[in-house]
Amino acid sequence: MKTRGLILGTLMAGACAVGTAFAQDRVDASVKGSLLVYSKVEIKWNRTVDGAYVVAQDTFLDISNDNVDDTDVQFYFVNGDAPTDAVFVGDPPVEVERAHEGWNWVDCQTTLTGDQPAYMSMLTGAASFPTPGFPNVGDPMCQPFTILDPGFPPGRPDPERRGGRILRGFVYVWAVGSDGNSVNAQRHWNHLAGDAILVNYALAKAAEYNAYAFQAVGDGDDGIAPETGDFIGAAGALLLNGQQYVQGFDKLLVDFYATGSFALSGALPVVVDTDFTLHPVSADLRQDTTGPVTTKAKYDIWNQNEVRFSGTEKCITCWDQTLASSYPAPNHLLRANLQTDKGKARIDGLGSTQCPLSRDASMLGITIKELVFIIQGKGEATSRFASSAITMTGQGSENATILYDLVDAARVNTDSAAAVPAAPVKAGGRLGRQGASSGQ
Repeated sequence: MKTRGLILGTLMAGACAVGTAFAQDRVDASVKGSLLVYSKVEIKWNRTVDGAYVVAQDTFLDISNDNVDDTDVQFYFVNGDAPTDAVFVGDPPVEVERAHEGWNWVDCQTTLTGDQPAYMSMLTGAASFPTPGFPNVGDPMCQPFTILDPGFPPGRPDPERRGGRILRGFVYVWAVGSDGNSVNAQRHWNHLAGDAILVNYALAKAAEYNAYAFQAVGDGDDGIAPETGDFIGAAGALLLNGQQYVQGFDKLLVDFYATGSFALSGALPVVVDTDFTLHPVSADLRQDTTGPVTTKAKYDIWNQNEVRFSGTEKCITCWDQTLASSYPAPNHLLRANLQTDKGKARIDGLGSTQCPLSRDASMLGITIKELVFIIQGKGEATSRFASSAITMTGQGSENATILYDLVDAARVNTDSAAAVPAAPVKAGGRLGRQGASSGQ
C-alpha cells in the first residue's frame, strides 16, 4: 500500500476498497462497489482494579481492490454518539465525567495498489494490534478512530456495561482521484469490497459482517454508463439516486429471535438478545455542515403466527446502537410481547413530529445476535458468550446524498513541493444539530 505524504482536510493517510462486474439497482452487501459503508465500529475498554483501562474490544476493517490498477480511496470516520457536557457533582463541584466530542468526523486518503487486500485496527489505525511479545507490524493506514474523542479515561461510559467505556460509530470509504481541480473527486471504481470484524478480547468472542457496497452506474449527465476510473457527477457530492450511484433501501428488513427466547438452546441453555445498529445513509461531512440527519425508525413486526404488531419506534440522529432488550415500550422485540420465538421486522425511516427535525431517510443497519450459554457446574452457574453479525437487507429504493469538502490540487502540490511538516491531525468537524460548523 502506498500512502500520501499530506494531510487531507484535517486528516492523515488511510486505507482500501471493493467492486463488481455488473450493475445493481440499489445497495448490496454481497457485491463490489465504488462506495463502501461499514455501519458499525465499536471499541471497548474495561477498568482494572488499580484504575487503569485495558482494551476489551477492537474493530478491524478489511478492504480490497479487485482491479489490476491502483486507486485512491477516501475514508471518513464518524462518531455515532451525540456530544455531551462534563458532569460535576458535589459542593464544591467535582468533575466525575469529562465532556465528549460527538457527531464529529475525521477523513484520510490513501492508495490501494492493484489487487491489494488490506486491513486496519480502529484502535490504532495500523494493521495489527500491539500485543506483548508480538511487535506492531506496519505503518498506520489512517489515524485511529479514538481521535474522535481523545482524553482520559478513554471513550465514554458504556450504556450496556457498568464501569465499561466505549467509542463507536461508522465509516464511509469511496474511490477518488485527481480531476485537475481537487485530489479527492469521486470516481467510478466498482472493484472495492470490505467487511468488519469486532473482536472482543474480554469475552473471547468475535462477529463479522460485510460492508454495504454502492456501485457507480452513471455520471448523471448523458446517461452513458461510465468506465472504470471515470469521474462521477460534481466533485464533493455523492448522489445515491440511481443516476450516479445506486440508491439505498426504502425500508430495512430483519429476521430476529425474540429477546428472552430460549429457541437456540440444546445441550446447553442459550439466552438470546439482539443488538440493532441503524443509521441514515445521507450525511453532510463538510466543515459548513447542515448537521446530522434525524429520522424515526418505525418498526412493523410480525410473529410466527403472522400476527402484526406496531408501535415500536425510535428516534435516530446520525447513528444508533441499542439492544432489543433496551428498546422503549411498546417493545415487540421481546418474547413476552411478541408471543413467539421468531419475528420479522420492517423498519422505515420517517419524518415525524415525535422526533424533532426528522425527515424521511434511507437507512442501513447491522444486527448482532448476542448469545449467552449457561453452564451448570457443581457450584454456581457460569456463562460463555458468542456473537453472530449480519448486514440487514432491504425493500424498495430511496435516494440519499453524501456531501464532503474537496482538497485543492494546486495547494496540495505546493505543500508537497515545499515539504512542509505535517500538521497535527484534528477532528474534521461536528454534525451540529442546528447545522453550525464546529471544526476543531
